[in-house]
Amino acid sequence: MSVKDVRDQQRAVVSLTLVVETCNAALDSAPPPPTVESIDVLHKDLVSLLSLLYAATTKLSLSLKPSSPTYSASLSPLKDLADRVSALFHCANLFVPDTHGATLVREVHSLVRDVIGSIKALAQTFLDIEASGLRQSSGQAGDEYMVRTATVHSFLDRARALSANNLLAVRKRWAEDAASLDDGLREVADMVEEAQSPDDLEEDPDEMFDDGWGEIGIGKGQKMDLEELERTKKVHGILRLAQLLHKRILRDILSTTKEPPDNYTLDALSSLSHTLLSASDELVSTLYTPQDPTKMETEVRLFRKLISDFQASFAKPDALETQLGALSLGSNNPSKWFDTCFVQLYKAVDALDDSLRST
Repeated sequence: MSVKDVRDQQRAVVSLTLVVETCNAALDSAPPPPTVESIDVLHKDLVSLLSLLYAATTKLSLSLKPSSPTYSASLSPLKDLADRVSALFHCANLFVPDTHGATLVREVHSLVRDVIGSIKALAQTFLDIEASGLRQSSGQAGDEYMVRTATVHSFLDRARALSANNLLAVRKRWAEDAASLDDGLREVADMVEEAQSPDDLEEDPDEMFDDGWGEIGIGKGQKMDLEELERTKKVHGILRLAQLLHKRILRDILSTTKEPPDNYTLDALSSLSHTLLSASDELVSTLYTPQDPTKMETEVRLFRKLISDFQASFAKPDALETQLGALSLGSNNPSKWFDTCFVQLYKAVDALDDSLRST
């Protein structure tokens, strides 16, 4: 290695160390006092920085390929990484919950922390290679530096789907929860179908093979009795109504074609959506045999309280009431639909609660 190459290597190691230290400082430091900036400007700046980091990461991995590093070529992308990690951290902290929405801010901060953490890990990998002197590399995806690079790229790719405002951030969260609610509803439907299927006179050949679950204490649950089946059907009806309510809120209240509610209301809806998903999961978990009516009764009452919280958010003045008032001008009268849905939900929940009390 020539004298110039040695100097370039030393400079590359110093620059890698600077990148790691910059990432640590960004991840560990308290955010600076935010300033109120336009959401459009902030979003554009953030996406631009993430795009530049993608390019710098790619150049770094190509220039520091362990089997044949080109240290002089690594210096420019290393400087870019150090500078732009600092700029990214600063830009992310200009997003203010009260101004831009707490749901959007959480999405931005989560993405930025993942990006900075992955860049730090990549830089540390190259430092470890330089310290060890082990330069065996296949250049394939399985190499550690390639895995680290792919991780950085995967986080940076998320920038393309980064929400442009709080409404879109809440809609994204709502859509994710909707998919999980659908899964829970299908799971309960499968339980009902299995419980209603006649017992096979001959054992299914596929079931004759030992699946190994019994060895770790997880065997097949016993078949539901009639009482358990009726409870499960009632829970299915409750979850079906909750799913319909959830979808209708996404369509009518969180519509991108109307003036959205204020950020406080949007963030409250985001929180309620996730709470509904958690409550639904807990309710589904009580259906496995043998069922515990006492535990189910507790979850049913918590679910009823959650539905009450949903309804209360609709009854508040300002944003949601105004939104519903505007909706009621349409021919389909969505406002009336929501009222009816809440009534039916209460009836379904109370019917299950009454049956559990009489157990």
